[in-house]
Amino acid sequence: MRTRAIVLAALFVLVGFGAVVYNLYQLQIVQHDELAARAENQQLADETITPNRGVIYDSDMKVLARSNKVWTVVASPRDMAKSGTNINDVAVKLAELLELDAQSILEKLQKSESNYQLIKRQIEKPVADAITAWITEYNASDKGKDTPVAGISLVQDAKRYYPYQTLASTIIGFVNADGDGVLGIESYYNDTLKGTAGRVVGMKNAWGYDLPNGTYEAAYDAEDGNGLVLTLNASIQSTLEKYLQNAVDQYHVENRAVGIVMDVNTGAILAMATMPDYNLQDPYTIADEALAAQIAAIADENERADAKYTAQWAQWRNKAVADLYYPGSVFKVITASAALDSGAANLNTSYTCKGSITVAGRTMRCAHTNHGTLDFFGGLDGSCNPYYVTLGQMMGAETFCNYMQAFGFYEKTGVDMDDEGTTQYVPLERMGPVELASSAFGQTTSTTPIQMITAACAVINGGYLVQPHVVKQVLDADGNIVENVEPEVKRQVLSAETSATMRELLTRSVNMTAADGKTLIGGNKTGYVAGYKAGGKSGTSQRKQALSDEEQTYYSSYWGFAPGDDPQIAVLVMLDTPHDEQGTYYGGRLAAPVVQSVLDEALQTLGVPKEYTEAELAKVETAVPNVVGSSVNAAAGKLRESGFNVDIERATGDTVLYQYPAAGTIVPRQSTIILYSEDRSESGGDLVTVPNLTDMSYDAACATLKSLGLNVSEKGVTGGGSTIVVTEQDIAADTQVEIGSVIEVTFHDTTVLD
Repeated sequence: MRTRAIVLAALFVLVGFGAVVYNLYQLQIVQHDELAARAENQQLADETITPNRGVIYDSDMKVLARSNKVWTVVASPRDMAKSGTNINDVAVKLAELLELDAQSILEKLQKSESNYQLIKRQIEKPVADAITAWITEYNASDKGKDTPVAGISLVQDAKRYYPYQTLASTIIGFVNADGDGVLGIESYYNDTLKGTAGRVVGMKNAWGYDLPNGTYEAAYDAEDGNGLVLTLNASIQSTLEKYLQNAVDQYHVENRAVGIVMDVNTGAILAMATMPDYNLQDPYTIADEALAAQIAAIADENERADAKYTAQWAQWRNKAVADLYYPGSVFKVITASAALDSGAANLNTSYTCKGSITVAGRTMRCAHTNHGTLDFFGGLDGSCNPYYVTLGQMMGAETFCNYMQAFGFYEKTGVDMDDEGTTQYVPLERMGPVELASSAFGQTTSTTPIQMITAACAVINGGYLVQPHVVKQVLDADGNIVENVEPEVKRQVLSAETSATMRELLTRSVNMTAADGKTLIGGNKTGYVAGYKAGGKSGTSQRKQALSDEEQTYYSSYWGFAPGDDPQIAVLVMLDTPHDEQGTYYGGRLAAPVVQSVLDEALQTLGVPKEYTEAELAKVETAVPNVVGSSVNAAAGKLRESGFNVDIERATGDTVLYQYPAAGTIVPRQSTIILYSEDRSESGGDLVTVPNLTDMSYDAACATLKSLGLNVSEKGVTGGGSTIVVTEQDIAADTQVEIGSVIEVTFHDTTVLD
């Protein structure tokens, strides 16, 4: 029994000792890091110092986004209870200063065991100063001496500001409450912009309170984030957004409009927009007021929240990079250049269009009844689908796919923005006759606008596929250059000779007039830009197969570049599901005028000089000189020398006392200036009634205005011919205006389809 007792005791000792050793092993080895961290957390008071997020600039160093200091209001109910703070007074005053509900603040302050309650984030300095001043004043009062305010802290933070609010919103993106980027540049370059947080570390006692007098306190400074200089030009961005929004409003674009302005030689994105956009300073509010009202009217709370979430992401989405579309006939510049470069076709390659072509039992139609016999330029200018089906057949599937890959359609562009979409295409192994035919004229391949403009620029820049990018430089917090983003050529896709030929053909297609003896059948003429000899290609494509023509919707697009002889920039515009009042949806009619206006203003912003032909020079708009006070003869001579016509029938005296249009008015050259020898400045000149010009031919409209003594400013497709008709006039019919007034008239070619 004694021996058994000794053995049993020894076993107990061994088991107990083993348990102690095991626990020591767990505590000192296995759980060492966790327990050390817990101990440090119990012993140390750790306060984070938020770094300043890097500034985002446009290419001219205009600030697009910056961070300023703000403060977060926090409370320690435990400290308040300990000091005897009157939490009712605190709740009422904070509610007043912070524009919050007093009861909700009071409920937080009543949690007397809590050391931390968030009251409000990111308050501005005036409000922070007001809180500090009130606490000081309150504690100095008789009431404060008995129940002093304690436990209110103002923690320094940072808030993002976007000075232009809506400008480039889908490109820049925004930050969340934690200061991290959400979408766009803010997200893609978040690590670059964010910086490194600092810390203030001090000791605290067993009850969780800071030890007095900064005992054992150590500070680690925050490192501010780097800044970014973008390739975006704020002026060009504003121009693009203005004309895109006009198109959205005028053509009732259902699914937003997209525009990109790119440097054709470097891939730098000068502007990119999806309209309508949203306010970066208030990104969670639905910008579309009508849609916001519809969502607010949804009775079910969960359904309403889902609808709002969907609408938010829709307005944030950068369609230029993320969404796919069928480029339609714009893609024909890829097929045409591949056919020339591969040797499968030449400028004399002809085809007789009869309005359709049948491939493997499937009929593919042309947008026209028939073109007749076309050469290579005719096929491009007329945008003939059967001609491009034939070019695809002449190349064969393998050659066609090789060029598709070379132009970059088999991979993402790699543009430095998040959420880039991937082109959907038919691979070589599945490229049958029908797939090859439809791919050749741009209806089968769906791609992103950024992919399409990048590939199209390779057609006219010497044949080089360049890397698109939106960041130009990275700067440190002191403004020193950390990194320059150099232009990158991925590969040469076409020979320089092929590129030069395509450039000439596309420019000729836009600038050819009826005087050249050609029928204006293409949709490219509406991309004409006086003084810049622009080139381009229109496109219209079905969004998806519909059961009827009435249900069918379309992408309306246009890609243009200028100057034609030495391209500097290209512009791509895509209208997703337009609904024109005349039932028009063709890219040449709706999207091309947007590109025309953007090219014109953007090139002037960049300082690219215009080179006018004699015919263009006669229509150039310029300021009317001041001739009031001059003799009638001297005034008439000065005006004629400046290129104006003069009407002196009302100047019966010797001296000009009134002129119309007035000095400084911008009018086309060859406009008629009316001179008076009596002062009509108060009563005005003779009045005439503006006629209804809608659907008048170009010649008839100009003649009608001239007969009334009115001047015309021509927009859109101009030149003679019965097919050029009026679509808009800026001054409504039956309006009384002074003789000599300028009426802005927009023309289009009724033969333009694509």
